[in-house]
Amino acid sequence: MMGTVTKRVSADGRVRYRAQIRIRTDEINYSESKTFSKKSLATEWVKKREIEIEANPKIIETGDFKYPSLKDAICRFLSEATDFGRTTISALRFLTTFPIAKKKINKLSRQDFAEHVMLRRRGGGDIAPVQASTALHDLQHISSLYNHAIFVWGFDLNKNELTMAIDGLKKSRIIAKSNKRNRLPTSDELQKLNNFFYTKWRTFKTTIPMHLIMWFAIYSCRREAELSRLELINFRQSSMDWLVENIKSPKGSLGNHKRFHVTENAFAVFNQFMKPEYKKRIYAENTDLLIPFNAKTIGTYFRRACRLLAIHDLRFHDLRHEGSTRLAEQGLNIPQIQQVTLHDSWSSLERYVNLTKRTDILEFEKAMEISKFEFEKAMEISKFDLGKAIAMELAKAEFEKTMKNS
Repeated sequence: MMGTVTKRVSADGRVRYRAQIRIRTDEINYSESKTFSKKSLATEWVKKREIEIEANPKIIETGDFKYPSLKDAICRFLSEATDFGRTTISALRFLTTFPIAKKKINKLSRQDFAEHVMLRRRGGGDIAPVQASTALHDLQHISSLYNHAIFVWGFDLNKNELTMAIDGLKKSRIIAKSNKRNRLPTSDELQKLNNFFYTKWRTFKTTIPMHLIMWFAIYSCRREAELSRLELINFRQSSMDWLVENIKSPKGSLGNHKRFHVTENAFAVFNQFMKPEYKKRIYAENTDLLIPFNAKTIGTYFRRACRLLAIHDLRFHDLRHEGSTRLAEQGLNIPQIQQVTLHDSWSSLERYVNLTKRTDILEFEKAMEISKFEFEKAMEISKFDLGKAIAMELAKAEFEKTMKNS
């Protein structure tokens, strides 16, 4: 056991004395400290604390030293609980960069949680301000960490401070659940995207047939991550269903395998993938996947296209919402929609009941017909412009030759 007193001078010129006790053995790495205004007080505290520890060694076995900081707890949590989605993992890692992460998990108070939320809401420096729902997610992630620490690590933690912080911040409207997103692509937006992706494909500027991926996402109601995991061997044409592995679920995605019904429209797009002109470029290497591309790449290509086409606030996930809406508009009931979307709860599909049917619905075949026509027309104009440019260059050369001879 070693107790020390260190003199320190603060920025405002005031003298402080830091008393610290350290105990380091092969099994124990214990440290605690306290700051005083007088050296005599610091020395007295060290002596008193040494006597207490010597009289009761269990102090260092049950003291604060066994509790990690929030940052260290998150790192341990992520190393043990691996069945989390990319979004949750990223959010937890991001939490470790904030001041709250430096504090020990058993010392976090409602004030700490409130200060973190206010920092997140207003932003600052390189940190952008966030919506109330994002701030709530931070506290929900910490709550999951607390549960793991209590039930798995055996830590004696009190969640009352976190619970009270969440309740108070909710009542103040500083944090809140996210609003249900109702953004659907218009027929005009779908056509613009289809034209853009089809032109990229036809001009060999990409090996990713985003126009097919976009429509298959709509007709199959699959998330982008699920699309990139669809194995060809798991498609049963006889019963028109397809096995999706590790589907996103509140209870965990690992091992959550389910089959979804493949609609006629989805099957029509699937057949396009299987055509020689597509297979030759998509499946350059042997693969068991329908869409052998990274989910992140698919999302990036979609966002980039929306930005270039000035299509605002449209996400790839909205295509799943579009597909579900179309199923409801076709008159399918909730259990029938569930066979395609694989939603776990009926409540998540309530928004699709009693919808007013839209009259202007763009379908894949019509979109492709328009895109092909627009592409051929653009090619003809390009050829004409090229021929016109060549003719002008020849005329210019002939004129210069005539002037030189004269």
